[in-house]
Amino acid sequence: MRKRNRMPTWFVVVLALVAIGIASSILNGGQALIIPVVLIAIVWILYKFPPNRWARGGAPRSDYQRAAAQSKKRQQAKETAAKPRRSPSPFRVIEGSKGRDDEPPTYH
Repeated sequence: MRKRNRMPTWFVVVLALVAIGIASSILNGGQALIIPVVLIAIVWILYKFPPNRWARGGAPRSDYQRAAAQSKKRQQAKETAAKPRRSPSPFRVIEGSKGRDDEPPTYH
């Protein structure tokens, strides 16, 4: 049996109530919708076109920020540099005298 990708019933009910509320607001004079629509538009515009000071990769504004950015770049360069290989461990395995059966131990 294949499961369908349908919306839950409660979500459909909530969407229907929202649609009824918006329709009644428009019919009773759409003045109540002006503020939410304007706020949503402002948030969308700021999300789509962020100001330069919030954009990633922008140039630092002060000498302190510029120095901090340079030290961060140096730190990243050190971390990405090739690390020396570790020498092999000086330990070795000593073979025991017990049998090599694939059975679990007797205490299990």
